[in-house]
Amino acid sequence: MAHINILGTFIFIMIGYLIGSISPSILISKKKFNTDVRQHYSHNAGATNSTRVMGKKWGLIILLLDGFKPIITILIAWGLTFIPINNSDWQYLFSDAYVYFAGLAAIIGHCWPIFFGFRGGKGAASSLGLLLIINPIYFAIAVISWWLILYISKMVSLSSILMVGVAFAFSWIPNMPLNAYVWKHDLQYFIINWIILGSWLIIISRHWSNLLRIFQGSERKVTMFDRTNKKKKTK
Repeated sequence: MAHINILGTFIFIMIGYLIGSISPSILISKKKFNTDVRQHYSHNAGATNSTRVMGKKWGLIILLLDGFKPIITILIAWGLTFIPINNSDWQYLFSDAYVYFAGLAAIIGHCWPIFFGFRGGKGAASSLGLLLIINPIYFAIAVISWWLILYISKMVSLSSILMVGVAFAFSWIPNMPLNAYVWKHDLQYFIINWIILGSWLIIISRHWSNLLRIFQGSERKVTMFDRTNKKKKTK
């Protein structure tokens, strides 16, 4: 059956989207704090807003859980490629399908979860998870970029927007150390850059209101690098 791998890829996408639609921040805020994290501050279900609503401990937990969603979905998709299918018409259903679309779909599910009225997070933590499972070097580049941009701009939103863009730029370096990959990508290597671009465009779209405030000069800034603020606290 021609192009049966397209159906397999679609199945991976559906698995990724459904797993991505499970929102830890919404579930935890309702269970532990009797509220919906989306009712407060930026009204989204991401790790940053969760930190504001539930504290640093729960914010870190949610950051990790959101980051693991693309990793879990890609590992599930990868595992399915090892399932032998004896039917000659269906034998390439999973083995030739594109596993990394499952991770991108998990980010889409995180941002627009079907289980929670299509109102989710902004995709930054999940995109980091996607970069980690694609190539740890991309992940390291994104994390370092996030901290550098935050130090310079004092804006979490701008850091979240640009970090994946920096990783995307580095992904075009020819033969970026292939031995850094979790496993061999073989023929899927050529679509990885476009998957990273897709995750970046999602982050940009989800941070559109932040971008408008950045251009207007009214975006919220952090004070963690403010030395004068630290001196006041020590007095």
